[in-house]
Amino acid sequence: MKLDTHVHTHHSGNTSIRPLRRVMRESYNAPERVYDLAKARGMDLVTITDHDEISGALTLARRPDVIVGCEVTGVFPDDGVVVHLNVYGLDATLHRAVQRLRGDVRQLLPFLRREALFTSLNHVASGVNGPLRAEHVAAILPWVDGLEVRNGSRLAVTNRTAECLALASGKAMLGGSDSHTERGIASTWTEVPDATTVDEFFDGLRSGAAVVGGRHGGVDTMSSDIVRFAANLYREHAAAVLEQPLTRRTPALAAGAIVGLPLLGVALGAGLWHFVHEQRFNRDLLFDLLAQPYRPAAARAAVELAA
Repeated sequence: MKLDTHVHTHHSGNTSIRPLRRVMRESYNAPERVYDLAKARGMDLVTITDHDEISGALTLARRPDVIVGCEVTGVFPDDGVVVHLNVYGLDATLHRAVQRLRGDVRQLLPFLRREALFTSLNHVASGVNGPLRAEHVAAILPWVDGLEVRNGSRLAVTNRTAECLALASGKAMLGGSDSHTERGIASTWTEVPDATTVDEFFDGLRSGAAVVGGRHGGVDTMSSDIVRFAANLYREHAAAVLEQPLTRRTPALAAGAIVGLPLLGVALGAGLWHFVHEQRFNRDLLFDLLAQPYRPAAARAAVELAA
């Protein structure tokens, strides 16, 4: 069975990019469209992993081939460093508990373990997590079931770092597109060859029977997604103007559209710089990991004492 383990929809809310936070969504994907595309592109199972939200996944939850997931933003309270954790098998009650605890990973991670919720650490070698260091990684690894070792929106070199960490720590290896646009859905996946049910799929993950497939990310995928985001942004706001052309917002939206179009080139340049930063972050994390070898027993004891 195949599953793209990491997909977003418009239920993820607005973008985290500060200048655009009030006008642009994190994703324009619709849950039904995600399901249809994933199935058409060869996925046996479907999940949605919106940022700290399961409302999109719940719209599909009655289907037996759908897994309710969430990309949970966990926080180290002492320094504010965040980690992104994909958590699978949630319902509304569990989700509320996770959201209540996610501000302190020392409380969140033991809860996820007690509830037997399969948890993966996402894009560990990506600067999107913030200033993640070896001590953060060491504190989390004992508590997660797997690592995302092939993220379809991240560079191969950063995915390779995640794979090495998974191999060194004996964790399950997952692949997912991390798609925020329709382009990437099901372009990267996790496969458990002999699984025929959702339970067997996760049993296979835990036993190491899974294999990852599909593409890594790069400048080409980032550029394509930037253009798609711009098109979706213009389409959404144009529809709003046509629906209510005489509102106070109309002049502002029109001015924003005129000014914003030439800035698309700036956004494409920023995408290129993003990957330069990613390579530097990956290098620095590798140096830090080598300087402070992973000690699972000590790391787990530290989290348990702090919890």
